Amino acid sequence: MAAAYLHGVETIRIDGGSNPVYTVDGAITAIVGTGMSGAVNELTVCQTVKDFSQFGSVTGAGFTLPDAANIWTRYQSGVAYVVNVLDPAKHKTVVDSEALVIDSDTLMAKTAHPAIQAGFTVQAGNQTLSEGTDYTLNQETGELTFAQPRAEVSIAYTYLDPSKVTVADIIGGYEAATGKRKGMELLTEGFTRLGADAKIVIVPQYDADAAVAAAMVTLADKLEAIAYIAAPKGTTLTQAIQGRGSLGNINFQTSSDRAQLFYPYVTGSSGELESLATHAAGLRMKTDVNQGYWFSISNRELLGVTGMEVSLTARIDDPQAETNRLNEKGITTVFNSYGTGFRLWGNRLACFPTVTHIKNFETAQRTGDLIDESIRRAQLQYIDLPIDDALIDSLLGTVRTYLGTLKSIVGFSVSLDYDYDLADAFSKGQVPIKYDYTPKLPAERITNTSVMTRTYLANLISNQSAA
Repeated sequence: MAAAYLHGVETIRIDGGSNPVYTVDGAITAIVGTGMSGAVNELTVCQTVKDFSQFGSVTGAGFTLPDAANIWTRYQSGVAYVVNVLDPAKHKTVVDSEALVIDSDTLMAKTAHPAIQAGFTVQAGNQTLSEGTDYTLNQETGELTFAQPRAEVSIAYTYLDPSKVTVADIIGGYEAATGKRKGMELLTEGFTRLGADAKIVIVPQYDADAAVAAAMVTLADKLEAIAYIAAPKGTTLTQAIQGRGSLGNINFQTSSDRAQLFYPYVTGSSGELESLATHAAGLRMKTDVNQGYWFSISNRELLGVTGMEVSLTARIDDPQAETNRLNEKGITTVFNSYGTGFRLWGNRLACFPTVTHIKNFETAQRTGDLIDESIRRAQLQYIDLPIDDALIDSLLGTVRTYLGTLKSIVGFSVSLDYDYDLADAFSKGQVPIKYDYTPKLPAERITNTSVMTRTYLANLISNQSAA
């Protein structure tokens, strides 16, 4: 505030002009599933193998978080928001007595199930053995090592049982009694807690359930994200294609522009089936970090893949190739042709072919998401300032400058939205702004026109004349 009286000179500093806009981080994957250990129904940030190890490291045992981590971390990019829904207090099974077979060379044995909880008892005949003296037990793997040979050995134990996790556990919700969110619903707190929402959502294996897939789409719509949904294991090519129709019986019955559909499962180096949606999420993170969110993940090699659950014909010049048939139905698949390795193949969201707008390209939708959110965040500093020429110029300049710096678009315009009665809008405290832009789109189809002509036979005559 200026002094009531001043015989002299003063300076009043005003922040004028436009302000920079910072693009929000899109390289964040939300992963909901079951862990062998770790926090339950908490939002945990993971990036490396070490980070994910808190949820267990045994793969192929029915726990989806270790399996997902094994795939996602191969791409070494981005951040994951992880939610473990497996509750040791209720998702468990008791084994009263299980006979153990001890290897005579290594003196080792293994339980039928991993993730052993405390309170186990090991017996040799009628003798109860002492842990640490007679044997050691790796509770995560279920491996026992004995100090000496034993006969008639058995174990009574309780193990974490992921098969008891229900669809309701995965989807979660808000509990009024505790004031806490659980399951997928917990991801809606990503921005409040961590300053950014996840932009890719995966729920490995459980996404095969239609109810989970539908909940993923709903969540993605809230977060302005994309839900990556894989067809169930064992799905045939015919079932995958029919799944898009009214008589389909898999989780592909959606035309959402917030979902991308993946088929089939792939085989990893260990011989286990791996979710193509999880691979795509890791590949999306790597592409965002290394090239940019406007680059397609199609035609990029999958890491650690040695085969496919269903073999598909693949040629770039054959419209009847099975990979092309899947793409034309809005299904992203795997391209494996001569000398190509295993490549992700497909650019379209589940709204294709119903929706022909360019937003059916995943890159276009994500470009729009990141641009719109980035601009909204930058405009917080303008809220409640007086509406005048300076404010309007600064708002328009901020958006115009930001769009002008983006490599992800090919053109744009920014102005007040004259579809409004501007005087009326200003009188209500509203400043309507309109911007349009054209995102960069993937070169999905290249057309060569080949013309066979006799025209150049004239070159033979002219060459002879010159000689």
